[in-house]
Amino acid sequence: MNQHRRWAKRLRYSGLTALLGMSLLCGCGGGGSGLEHVPRNRTLIMDCAEINVCGGQFQDYNTFNPFAPGVASRTGWNFAFEPLFYYNAFVDDDNLIPWLANGYEYNSDYTSLTIHLRDDVRWSDGQRWSAHDVTFTLQMLKDHAPELLYSTDIATWVDSVSAPDSSTVHIRLTAPNPRFFFTYLTGNFGLGLPIVPQHVWEGKDPVTFENYDPAKGWPVVSGPYRLAMSTPEQRIWDVRDDWWADRSGFQRKPAVERIIYLPYMDETKRVQNLIANNMDTSLDLRPPNIRSLVERNPNVTTWSGRIPPFGYLDFWPVSLGFNNLEPPFDDPDIRWAINFAIDRDELVQVGWQGAGEKTLLPLPDFPPLRPFIATTKDLLEKYPVGTHDLSRSEEILIRKGWRRENRYWTKDGERFKIVIDIAPVFQDLGPVLVAQLQRAGFDASFRMTQDFYTRVTQGTARAYLNGHGGSTRDPYFTLSLYHSRHTRPTGTFAEYSWRWSHPAFDAVVEQMSRTAPDDPALREQFRQAMGIWLSELPSIPLVQWQHRIAHNETYWRGWPSADDPYIHSAYWHRTWGLVLLRLQPTS
Repeated sequence: MNQHRRWAKRLRYSGLTALLGMSLLCGCGGGGSGLEHVPRNRTLIMDCAEINVCGGQFQDYNTFNPFAPGVASRTGWNFAFEPLFYYNAFVDDDNLIPWLANGYEYNSDYTSLTIHLRDDVRWSDGQRWSAHDVTFTLQMLKDHAPELLYSTDIATWVDSVSAPDSSTVHIRLTAPNPRFFFTYLTGNFGLGLPIVPQHVWEGKDPVTFENYDPAKGWPVVSGPYRLAMSTPEQRIWDVRDDWWADRSGFQRKPAVERIIYLPYMDETKRVQNLIANNMDTSLDLRPPNIRSLVERNPNVTTWSGRIPPFGYLDFWPVSLGFNNLEPPFDDPDIRWAINFAIDRDELVQVGWQGAGEKTLLPLPDFPPLRPFIATTKDLLEKYPVGTHDLSRSEEILIRKGWRRENRYWTKDGERFKIVIDIAPVFQDLGPVLVAQLQRAGFDASFRMTQDFYTRVTQGTARAYLNGHGGSTRDPYFTLSLYHSRHTRPTGTFAEYSWRWSHPAFDAVVEQMSRTAPDDPALREQFRQAMGIWLSELPSIPLVQWQHRIAHNETYWRGWPSADDPYIHSAYWHRTWGLVLLRLQPTS
């Protein structure tokens, strides 16, 4: 009982008594929960990463449908449904990791794909995980486009799918696509569709099916954990003793016996709970907060240890974007004038306290991408994106008819206004960027509103900060975000919001789409596309994005790091299962 009181006192300090549950943290069952005893030093605790689904409480506590748009939080399905392969962007070689599949091959023109599966995989209810589950999942998505996540893409690319036997999948594509397997069937950061069990989902309406019934053992999954409890206050997973990979000798079951997800919490609460060792990891922290955290808790480290940048490179390089359909931003000369007014080094030093790095391209600096990035050296000399030179900005604006009056550039009696829409994650960068533009004579300001996403995707945000969820292996994915097929009129939703069109660029990107990542021709195609892109500068690259994620080693060691980059530690991504397998108790 005294132990109960000690834990309750600590939890009252952090405001989490109701959320965590005293008996869970002290490792006791009881309280009518039916949960077995698991001590704190065998329990991993974190918060949900998605405020829209689990802000305050879990909106999806009684559902487990990973295809329902905007409904399923990534608090389990992302690792419970294992991928066919994992992908690790942080190493040069052996970065494709076979998991539920042993291999795959395309035909000569990349219009069909054959996948070879392991024959020893079992679902959590004991039934075999097989090629029929893969074909069922792909056909289900194809039949229900555009209502389910991934369904539009699968309907676009998959002509037919079949299973000649339980260990083989054959996919006929509608057009050549040498990246289909990597894009959709590989666990790659937050990407990769889950495969669901046919014997559970068959006959259900996948649009409304909740896939949650503890009495039936639902959700049925392939991963090493079972869903032990799901309430509005918390979601709990317990390790399985009957995981297929442990039984077959492919992997050992995780040392983490219990996983507790808490609802999304603000950054101050995250820091408090990490300092108090009430949490083992959390959603990203801003540079000043994670710096304070590592100073106050000697057990907390990060990907880069206890030194800047306190995190790892993500596949989300940040640009100053525009609605390139609307004046004055529809003029590439104007975009270049703005570029010359930006000091990227100051953005990093002041905005991020030096905990980051700038970028001159919309690509992350991952090892597999560096051979492509190296080919742009002469292009960056011809198109000096990284040059901070107010005289060059001034020359362009005067040539375009602008005059500087009373500090600001004006034309026809109107100031050159730039209102930059930002999300909360950019609150460190926004003020610094605005100050730079003001020094250059632009009437600049920023706004941070709850409808940021809507403003950007509708095009009512004329200027904004946003990242690129694009390339990790080859540059095609990022460049494809700028293809004119994504351009929509202002006021119309556009999934990719850059709103820029260039026929010659489109033609090269379409060539890239048909060229395999390891084909030498891809590098020259990339150079052609980047030559066009840099001359036009449809967005202005600013900084590489860092995931500054705390790794609390009070109870768990074995976190990924720059010294051991076996994968990254974003627990909302599809690759989180690899981290769970590597964590070991500190004591």
